[in-house]
Amino acid sequence: GIVAMGGYNTFCEILSFDRPALIVPREVPRMEQLIRATQARNHGLTAMLLDDNGRNPEIMAEALRELPHRNPPSYVVVPGLLDGIATVNQLVGRRLDGRQRDSGTTLARQTGG
Repeated sequence: GIVAMGGYNTFCEILSFDRPALIVPREVPRMEQLIRATQARNHGLTAMLLDDNGRNPEIMAEALRELPHRNPPSYVVVPGLLDGIATVNQLVGRRLDGRQRDSGTTLARQTGG
């Protein structure tokens, strides 16, 4: 298993290594780790322990004992979670299609067509 704070790169590695994970996000100076860890927990991808609870040795020990019994992230299907490249291709395609239409209109105006 993996125990981590839950920064963006670490979260991506948790998904790519497909290991059960316990995320103990920091909340200062920004809340991004907490937001990511909360969503991952809500989707069942990881477990989460708030930093204030993580300092309690009994709570941390229990979370660590449960970690080997958790399913890896691949056991959970979150629609669209790993569709980034398809989404980017779709958005770029729309943008390019719009430019082609715009340039065609411009060309028609320039040629009198």
